[in-house]
Amino acid sequence: MKRTQLRKALAAAAAMTMLGLLTSGLQAQRGGRGGGGAEGGGAYQFTRLEVIANSFNLTKDQKKTVKTLLDDAHKAAAPTREALASSHAAIATAIASNKGQAEIDAAVKQYGQQAAAMASLEMKTLAQLLTQLEPEQRTNGAAVRTAFFLMRGIFLDDKKWDAVPDSRSY
Repeated sequence: MKRTQLRKALAAAAAMTMLGLLTSGLQAQRGGRGGGGAEGGGAYQFTRLEVIANSFNLTKDQKKTVKTLLDDAHKAAAPTREALASSHAAIATAIASNKGQAEIDAAVKQYGQQAAAMASLEMKTLAQLLTQLEPEQRTNGAAVRTAFFLMRGIFLDDKKWDAVPDSRSY
């Protein structure tokens, strides 16, 4: 793969990631009046857990169970999160240092493996979340789709998985 192709591929991947983040941010916004609040901008927003709880109409016990599940998965994602950041930096270093194509390809392959590992963890966690629900809750297609979009990238922040997405950070 030539460097220009690699740069285009990385730019496309970054654009898709931003689109996913924007989508999850939009899904996390409350409908209704919207408008400015005390903080002065945009619609009111829910955290990821609140969106999931509202979408599936979780009971208090289910919400507690789901929060524990997601907290534990976030902790378990730490090694993958660190490897993902490290391999991303390796790509940048290889390109900036004008390394050979083989070294760039190796860095991209390592990043892809870590990205796949993170996506696998996110989807396994979604599957575990869905097993905590009653059968009628699992058949709510809109709620399942919402949870799917919210799970993408949920464990990338090393501090907190349940933050309200900040649209200004995109």
